[in-house]
Amino acid sequence: MDAEELQQIIEEGEGRKIEFNIGGAMNFLKRYIAVRYEMTGEARRREVPELPYDALREAIINAVAHRDYFQRGANVMVEIYDDRIEICNPGGLPRGLSSEEFGKKIVLRNPKIAGMLHRADYIEKMGTGVSKMQRLMSEAGLAPLEFTFTSFFTVTFRKPEAERREAIDEDFANRFSLKFGIKGEKLIRMVKMLEILLRGNKIDAQVAEILGAKKRTFAYDLKFLRGEGLIEFIGVPKPDDML
Repeated sequence: MDAEELQQIIEEGEGRKIEFNIGGAMNFLKRYIAVRYEMTGEARRREVPELPYDALREAIINAVAHRDYFQRGANVMVEIYDDRIEICNPGGLPRGLSSEEFGKKIVLRNPKIAGMLHRADYIEKMGTGVSKMQRLMSEAGLAPLEFTFTSFFTVTFRKPEAERREAIDEDFANRFSLKFGIKGEKLIRMVKMLEILLRGNKIDAQVAEILGAKKRTFAYDLKFLRGEGLIEFIGVPKPDDML
């Protein structure tokens, strides 16, 4: 891509493709990011992804805005690993910006594209993306982002260790089924109950509604899990009690 082609991206409405690619990348990430649910006391539970969606979205926008469009055969990449997510774009740091100045000074590689994204409300304020991502990670209690500068610019999101260690997988469900002789909807329901507890949430009557279980069924499930030593009650063991 040369300078004339880059100008056409802006003038001929090709910027819509950039916006489409940002949305596509986020949809891809959401399919593979683990999510836990918190009971809020409201009708709807609160969805908490293992990594903040807004921080990931900001990283994708930055990658698109600062990519070196003159480097042929290289694209923005989103890579998902067991312990991390990496978002990288070709070009490294823009000319005139050192690693020591990164995050403190603003140098736009593609001012026209950045301007387009700003007008489309993808960028709130120029030069605030890095601090915004770090703030979102800190608020979520997660490790700071890692930045690597080579011929590519890479930002690394570390997944929470506890989430990876405590997640209930298919192998656990199979072993649970074999050990206790439980199958079908009951197996799914009990495994989900254990997963809710392992993720640090409490179980109450609202969980029964979310899982689609009647009170009597819910009470039996709790009694069974307690009898097998898998859970313990806090206070008087009634179906509406919290664990």
